[in-house]
Amino acid sequence: MPKKDPNSIGFAVVGYGVIGAHHCRAINEAVGAELVAICDIDAEAARAGGEKWGVPWYTSLSELLANPDVDVVNVCVPTGLHAEVGIAAARAGKHVVCEKPLDVNLEKADALIRACRENGVKLAAIFQRRLHPLSRRIKEAVDSGRLGRIVYADIHLYWYRTPEYYAGGRPPGWRGTWKYDGGGACMNQGIHSVDFIQWIVGPVRSVFAKTGTFTHNIEAEDVGTATIQFVNGALGNITCTTSAYPGLTNDFHLFGERGSIVVQDNDKVITWRIQQGDVAKEKAEEAQMREWYSGSRESPAADPVALGSAGKDGHTMHIEDMVQAIRENRDPVIPGEQARHAIEIILAMYESARTGREITLPL
Repeated sequence: MPKKDPNSIGFAVVGYGVIGAHHCRAINEAVGAELVAICDIDAEAARAGGEKWGVPWYTSLSELLANPDVDVVNVCVPTGLHAEVGIAAARAGKHVVCEKPLDVNLEKADALIRACRENGVKLAAIFQRRLHPLSRRIKEAVDSGRLGRIVYADIHLYWYRTPEYYAGGRPPGWRGTWKYDGGGACMNQGIHSVDFIQWIVGPVRSVFAKTGTFTHNIEAEDVGTATIQFVNGALGNITCTTSAYPGLTNDFHLFGERGSIVVQDNDKVITWRIQQGDVAKEKAEEAQMREWYSGSRESPAADPVALGSAGKDGHTMHIEDMVQAIRENRDPVIPGEQARHAIEIILAMYESARTGREITLPL
């Protein structure tokens, strides 16, 4: 089945589960993109996806990669298979959009990055929180020096996942395993938060962490917490859990010499007070920020399917960026190399929890 629009960029989704279906929706809504194929080793899932979206479906990755309409492969399989699928796509000359994280360890992540560079294809990493307008305003405030020297930052992900969530998926029970998920609440749900805090404040120098498994029958952690120090000297904390019934907040605190920013649930401003020498101006700016960013997005705190947002979906923005990156021959907004440090921080948390020692980065 040829592309409907010969000028569009053809995207194929590999792994038609919860996140794969979301990628299909994002591609369908993205300007300049066209969903041209779906692949899943489960024939029933592949057929369901193909029929829903009206595209060819495959159970063989090699057969999908032979389809000349496929320009980009969206990797939506379990995490421990990300690099394997992405490397195969790169060797077939296809660009790659990879769901977070790139893989379960640095060796496999680096292999994927290297394969894409060596084969001259682009590798985009999905960290949609960076693309939200509020996130970019916080980044601008920090990078421009408005807050002065950053002294402390933390991010807390207090979410909930049911036992059925961990028992489901394909292969069944892959979530919360070391082989396929790379960990638990920190690596799967928390990696967005970990990426966000290091993107805002800067790279992490050291980690001292504790983890535990309390309310789920899984190999990895459902609670993890770490005291961290950034390369710039600031201190901080990262806490991630899937045991906070019924699914609570994802909050972020940022304190600098000249001001404080507090955000709840990714896009709700609680505090935005930056010194200006005029308290009335400070309060007016805070009121405006609270009005603009009042927490309009659906939250995945209890429901992993609730990934949408007010306005354009973050995944759709990633897809449109890949379209433009191909046409302009530039790197995607978040190339693979930028997605590496979040994995490294979480692996350092796991190593610290295992050994009881503070772990210095790079690993």
